[in-house]
Amino acid sequence: MSEHGRRRRHRTVDRVAGILEAAAREPGGATVAELARTVGAPASSVQDLVNGLAATGFLLEHHGRFGLGPAPHVLNLIAGRVVPRIGQAELNELSRVAGTPVLLTVRVGLDAVHLARGGEDEIPRLLPLADEHMARPLLRTAAGRLLLAFTDEAERHGLLDELARHDPEAVAEFRRALPAIRASRISRSEGLADPEVSALAIPVTDGPVVTGALVLTHRRRGRSERLFLDRAAARLLAHIQEYADVTSASIHGYP
Repeated sequence: MSEHGRRRRHRTVDRVAGILEAAAREPGGATVAELARTVGAPASSVQDLVNGLAATGFLLEHHGRFGLGPAPHVLNLIAGRVVPRIGQAELNELSRVAGTPVLLTVRVGLDAVHLARGGEDEIPRLLPLADEHMARPLLRTAAGRLLLAFTDEAERHGLLDELARHDPEAVAEFRRALPAIRASRISRSEGLADPEVSALAIPVTDGPVVTGALVLTHRRRGRSERLFLDRAAARLLAHIQEYADVTSASIHGYP
């Protein structure tokens, strides 16, 4: 166990996080009753939480419906936290150069979440993962494993302690792979999250800090995917190095 203890879930925090996500996902906002159903809590309890979140700017009310407020964005500005932003045109160009779909991914707690994608995925059922920003388990994705590998060491220990409660085999395998991931700055998935998908992830950095990952994906058909993705990543990073103005973030990682 880390010196900070396990990153255990907390019911109230889970409810607040669920309310904020549900409000963010509804273009017109959500009612208290809808939010209560989403988080599986009594409407009276959710009403109290919603009142507090609205009072502090985390939610905005419009005709009885609650949408995400400006407070989360303001906190990021205060902290100087840089969420990697690569425009759609740039992502599409990166995908064209690599010859594969490209996903921009960040870590959110114990999950990896795709912020955006470039190119068209040859497996259509995977599109909602990026387009709807669906959470994926860290240890079951190339991006998640990469982002966890470059998380602050004390934080990583706490996260792994919590993950070990649910998936000890995946944690043990990740611990074995961790030195190689950190040394190569590459993470791979050969069917970890989906038996049809091979993926390779490289870091997106802001100075020395890894803020996200670029993920290249390819349908698994045999043993050729690893070499295919290696070559795709090499093309991608050569392109980024040559045209550094493609993105304001520095992207490193391929030896």
